[in-house]
Parts: sequence; C-alpha cells; structure tokens
Amino acid sequence: MTGCKSFQLEGGGIVVEIIEYGARVTRCLLPDAFGATVDAVPGLESAGDYRQRGGTMGAIVGRYANRISGGMIAIGDQTYQLSQNDHPHTMHGGAANFSNSLWSGEYTSGNSVQLRLTSPDGDQGWPGTVQSCVNYSVNDAGELSIDMSATSDKDTYLNMLFHGYWNLGGHNEETVLGHWLKIAADFYLPKSPQGIPTGEIATVADTPFDFRRGKLIGRDFNHLKGGYGHNLCLRNYRPGKLVPALLLVNPQSGRALTLHTDQPGLQLYTANQWSQIAGKAGARYKAHAAVALESQLYPNSPNTPTFNPVPVRAGEVYRHRMVFSFRAFQPDELASVFGAPL
Repeated sequence: MTGCKSFQLEGGGIVVEIIEYGARVTRCLLPDAFGATVDAVPGLESAGDYRQRGGTMGAIVGRYANRISGGMIAIGDQTYQLSQNDHPHTMHGGAANFSNSLWSGEYTSGNSVQLRLTSPDGDQGWPGTVQSCVNYSVNDAGELSIDMSATSDKDTYLNMLFHGYWNLGGHNEETVLGHWLKIAADFYLPKSPQGIPTGEIATVADTPFDFRRGKLIGRDFNHLKGGYGHNLCLRNYRPGKLVPALLLVNPQSGRALTLHTDQPGLQLYTANQWSQIAGKAGARYKAHAAVALESQLYPNSPNTPTFNPVPVRAGEVYRHRMVFSFRAFQPDELASVFGAPL
C-alpha cells in the first residue's frame, strides 16, 4: 500500500511493529525463558493485504467500539443515524471506521511512535470533528503501552479500542484454547443473539465467564455457542487509574502477558469467525487461533441507561490507557503463578 509507513519499537527483549494503516500492531516478538522467540501477533503480510481483507485485526477501532443498537444515538434533543455496517446495528463506529483509515505517524523517541487521525463532523453519521491520537511505546522492562486520546468540537460519544490478537505460542499455532487465563471480573454483560447487551449486569459465578481463579480458555467451550465474544466487568476499575485486569499464560512456552487498564470493561473474543485466513509467513488462521483482550467502555452504553452513558463534551479530552507486560516463566514457576492473586 503506497504511502503507508511502518515503525519498529524495541525494549526489554521484545520487538513491536506498527503500521499507519489502522494504526495496527502487526508483529510482537517475544522470547520464552530459554530464549526461543516467536511472533505472538497473528497478522497479514502487508498494509495492502489488510486493506483488501478489511476487518480490525491488530488495529485501533472507533469512534465507538463494539455495537450500537439500531445504529442510532441521541445526545440532548438531537438523534443521529449512524452507519449500519452490522445491519441494523453499528459495529466499531461504522463501515469506514478508524481501523480502515490511514493514520499519520512519526517517532516521538527511539522507543515511541505517535499516530494521528482526523474524523470529520458527520463521519459515519457521528457528530463532531474528532482529532484522535494513539501513542505506542516500549520500555526496558518489556512493557507495551498504548495510550489513546481524542477531542471533539461537538458533544459526542467515544470508545476507542485496541483490537489486538494474541497467541503466545506463536502466531502460526493452531489454537489458544490451551492458554491459561485469569480475569479480575465478578460480573459480565449478557447479550442478545445479535450481540447487543441486554442491560443486565450478571454474576460470573457458575457460568463459563468465571475466570476469577484462572482456567484454560477452552475448558468451558461446550457451554458456549461458538466461543467467547463477551464483555466482562473489571472488578478493580477506578476512573483514571491504571489497574490490573488479567493474566494470560501459554503453559507450553511459559510466555505470559498481563494487562493493566483504566477502562471498566474487557471484551474477551476468541476469533470465533476466523476461517482459513491467509496470514503472514504462510500461516492459515482458523477459528480460535488467537484471543483478543480489549479494554473498553461497555458496549452500547449510549443506549443503555444502566451503563451510565456520559458523552464526551466539546473540548474535553477522552483517554484510554493500556499497558501490556510480558515475561517468560520457567516450568517450575507456573504452579505458583496460577495460584497467585491478580
């Protein structure tokens, strides 16, 4: 794809690659405890491939992640009809959302890159001209920080999201169902068959959504229709504070990922709709070949009073921060890791 720049960040033994198209993370090289390195991010060969295929793999999505029921929102006395790209609903902000846009990026230091995008008033039906920004940085401790922010010249709704996928065994491994996952969430959001939250906030106890003590991702798949694609409500959420959300471990390699975030929700998605995607280096990605761990505001919040929807006022700064920390455990360390509090 002509005119699309790429960037490489290194630190703490990890390497992360980002491209301007969709502000995507396209590679993340992670070592295990014995020095064997894999690319843990499923992806495509080039920016042109991402553009041709579409979708949100590895990208920043917006203006509003996940679904908006009926493709409609109201702010004050004004109602707005949005792009109904998941008919009759809006998905990830509309058909031409942030993931399908060419951002403008530049290094801000040797281990940080900033990408910017302007979304004009009325884009996909949304009000306000939005100036959005995402900053990726890697430090010497092997942490990947993702800082999203935006401002609008009109009252609007914003819920930017990093739609990254992970397979800590390597991007070309067949499944993540053998990964061990712990999530600090006591409640989740039940949803309709069309994927719209019902407005109920339900306990995870005695459901497949109980990851409080940790378990293999695939353990309760027989109780699900297709896999996970649900929002969990993070227990530790404090507005404006970075708090622990989850721990993901690949027991075979010992590679581990932790996430801290300042958002109230976590979308857990197990790539249920992937089917023979032609990936990089000759890989073929099938259903459940990766897991997305996406911190966010609750889906369809603008239309759900129980989720306490609050528009971003004109001139306010919207912010969303995520920090992924990576390490590798020795085999004899895993038992203590699995039993540790989050």
